[in-house]
Amino acid sequence: MFLRVGSVLLPTLCLVLALSVQGIAAGTDLPAVVVTGARPEEDQDVSPGAVTVIRPEETEGEGKTLADLLEQSPGVHVVRLRGRGGYTVASVRGSTAAQVAVYVDGRLVNSASESAVDLASIPVSAVERVEIYRGYVPARFGVSGMGAVISVTTRRPSGYEGAVLVEGGTYGEWRTTLRYGNELGGGRYLAVAGFSGATGDFSYRNDNGTYWNPDDDYEATRRNNAWREKNVLFRWEDDEGWNLRAEYFARSQELPRKASGGDKPDDPPGADLDTTRTEFAFGRSASLGKGVWSWNVGYVTQEKEFYDPLDPRTLPLPRSTRNRYETTQWHLLTQASLPVAPNQTLDLVARASRETLDVRGDAQTRYDLRSDYDQDALDLTLADTVVLGGGTLFLVPTVRWNSVDGEGNVSWSLAAEWRMSEALRWKASWGKYHRAPNLYERYGDGALIVPRPDLRWESGTQFDLGVHWAGTVGAARVAAGVTWFSSDVDDLIEFVMASPYVGYYDNIGKSLIEGVEVEVTASWKRWDLLLSYTYTNGENRSPGARWGKPLPNRPRHALFSRLSTALSASLDAFAEVEYVSENWFDQTGDLAYEDLTTVGLGVKWFLPGGGTATLGVRDLFDASSDRKLVPSVGAPQLVWYPDAGRTWYLSFSWTL
Repeated sequence: MFLRVGSVLLPTLCLVLALSVQGIAAGTDLPAVVVTGARPEEDQDVSPGAVTVIRPEETEGEGKTLADLLEQSPGVHVVRLRGRGGYTVASVRGSTAAQVAVYVDGRLVNSASESAVDLASIPVSAVERVEIYRGYVPARFGVSGMGAVISVTTRRPSGYEGAVLVEGGTYGEWRTTLRYGNELGGGRYLAVAGFSGATGDFSYRNDNGTYWNPDDDYEATRRNNAWREKNVLFRWEDDEGWNLRAEYFARSQELPRKASGGDKPDDPPGADLDTTRTEFAFGRSASLGKGVWSWNVGYVTQEKEFYDPLDPRTLPLPRSTRNRYETTQWHLLTQASLPVAPNQTLDLVARASRETLDVRGDAQTRYDLRSDYDQDALDLTLADTVVLGGGTLFLVPTVRWNSVDGEGNVSWSLAAEWRMSEALRWKASWGKYHRAPNLYERYGDGALIVPRPDLRWESGTQFDLGVHWAGTVGAARVAAGVTWFSSDVDDLIEFVMASPYVGYYDNIGKSLIEGVEVEVTASWKRWDLLLSYTYTNGENRSPGARWGKPLPNRPRHALFSRLSTALSASLDAFAEVEYVSENWFDQTGDLAYEDLTTVGLGVKWFLPGGGTATLGVRDLFDASSDRKLVPSVGAPQLVWYPDAGRTWYLSFSWTL
């Protein structure tokens, strides 16, 4: 497997190693560089489980999306549909995307009207911190799942501040971010506006839908691949604990068709998807005796409009060419943390929500289908943190009750941390979860997802055991963690492709997932190194023909490494290497993506007066543009949605 990428991976790793040796040997004292990207537990008291913290400002100007940042964390695999800028979801430790709970400023983003959170709809322009919890999940995240939470925290108002970022890149990609904050009404506010887009049209070799016959291949230009996006965020808070948040997001996305045999001058254009989302929330936090409590009320409305110019009478059923998908959601969240003894703290979280969904389109009209749906949910969580052994042993039993439309289930977990010393800690978690199918999984989207109203709740158990160490090795500051994880799931809800355009969700039965994740950061003088690696083995354990078949979208091996250095007092450089091994595409284990190694390079110049210029390249060796789908029988074929491959970018940022 590694031999196929050795011509790219090995020379690049040798280059990184050579640069490291040169940096260690150099005697020039330059300013220390902060480790950029993901890092294991910079705050060791954050959680008795594995957690990675990412600060986007450390890679600002590199054109990284939230998905790009998450790929730096061990245990996380990002699935992109239709390439960069398209629909993007995350899998954590072999989970489905629906099993990953995503929070933004404490609000659960997962919607009953969508199977998973589209990471492309969460801009990083205003994000201050991203936390990825794996295994044990803190009580403040009340939704039961596979022990996987992505928590996004936007910037908090801090008084007067201002910043501007302008970025441009290959294939018409551009990005502009404006940030300004000041005092207002006895408190502080922060306003962030982001605008971005891309034409997305790149050239590639098309196999004309006959991968077995190279004689009819042709050079094609990817068509209908553009996107445009705007986002405005306003946050206000005061010293009394009151806070207000408002956000508007709009995205216009062209949906290219399956590439094989397409992208010819006389082909019809692809579909369009326009999404708008408006959100309001306010609340307060305050003291409660020796503890703290808070409440928050929020409202979200989102509308999606889908349009396909093809004549619906020529399409195989069920297909839709026009569809409007509107959802609204109210939520009430309250939580309290109460010390009940010198070595014991209770955390209580309650969340109630109501979501309505209205679907209108030609499919509803043609077949007289149901158009209105609603869902009520109630989540209650109680966690008890007990400290024993003079502060060396932490035990955290947690009980969660999740109810959807009156049907409820109890989930539980037990987490433990043993602090053998200031440097060495053992961590473990064990638990049982239940997850209800949501509206999207049961009833589809009225366009490309076929309804499956009889889906059952999925349930499973998960366990992990890890060791974490932080200290010095020679002149280097090092933090490292190794964790073994396992999950056993019944009635797993998976997405199944019925064709290149239509799919559905189904209870595929039983699955077993095991793996190991490794995360290391090292920093010395002017050099910093980040390394994350994940091994995942996911199998279908349902009796029958699919027993032992690999689960799709869960690569066996995934590695990310970043090395950065200060070349001078005003110039930094960085190199990134990402490797993803053979990744199965379908449920039957008959089709897989080739393994892929990509390399990124860049330099940052710190300008006088608070400015920064960044020049970089993604996928230096253009490896992703030539990636193939490999069937169990037959020749490699063109992927359904090709990648642009090598892309360049240049950005300028100023802090006022």
